[in-house]
Amino acid sequence: MNLQLEGKRVLVTGSTGGIGEGIAKSFAKEGATVLINGRRKAEAERVASEIKSDGGKAIIAVGDLSTEEGVDEVIKIINDELDGLDILVNNAAGGEHQNDMEAPAAVWLSSYNSNVLSMVRLIQKLLPKMADQGWGRIINISSAAAIKPSPGMGVYSTTKAAVNNLTVTLAQSRDNDCVTINTVSPGAIITPAMVEMAQQQGMAKTWEEAEAAFATMMPQSFPFKRMGKVSEIANVVLFLASPLASYIHGANI
Repeated sequence: MNLQLEGKRVLVTGSTGGIGEGIAKSFAKEGATVLINGRRKAEAERVASEIKSDGGKAIIAVGDLSTEEGVDEVIKIINDELDGLDILVNNAAGGEHQNDMEAPAAVWLSSYNSNVLSMVRLIQKLLPKMADQGWGRIINISSAAAIKPSPGMGVYSTTKAAVNNLTVTLAQSRDNDCVTINTVSPGAIITPAMVEMAQQQGMAKTWEEAEAAFATMMPQSFPFKRMGKVSEIANVVLFLASPLASYIHGANI
């Protein structure tokens, strides 16, 4: 199937590792020019270098999206290097996994800023230009935890529920079909971040122990008795970003 993504200009936030890196590399394989975003320049350069070595096109766009300054830096690169954007994948997320009742207000506010306001800042700056050019795609990466939160993840899952609401609200406010806005909510996906979470919560020390711990804690998240793959999430994102998904709007997959 030809996804018709050749030549599209794509920003994948938080693409220096995990799901974001996988999404960015998948876009590059389809012929899109991808902006690699993250806070760590060395990691952004690594991902961009790997894409280029594989014959793809990549530009680094380092910036902390939890700040106005960081967003402005990324927007400047978009305008200077690509003269605009076709596809925005809001994948960047952060925050601490603390006990809900013990986490101070500062932790809740920081998580909301990193996971929700970072998306809002970019959408506010990029959506009007997408509408003016007559085509665009926005995919917000949320989490299955937004609908079925696990114990001890209230801070994180609350922000992801806000992401789901944001997508629907924005979709309902659009009065034309030139820009679609959708959400992808991964479940348990094998990434270094999942292992780190397990280690922070004292659930496991190794990759294998982490996967076993999550399988025990969330059996409903493992319908095939395994964790999902990054490539499986990337495939969904690429389809939603393509012209083939022109009638999907305001959905959460």
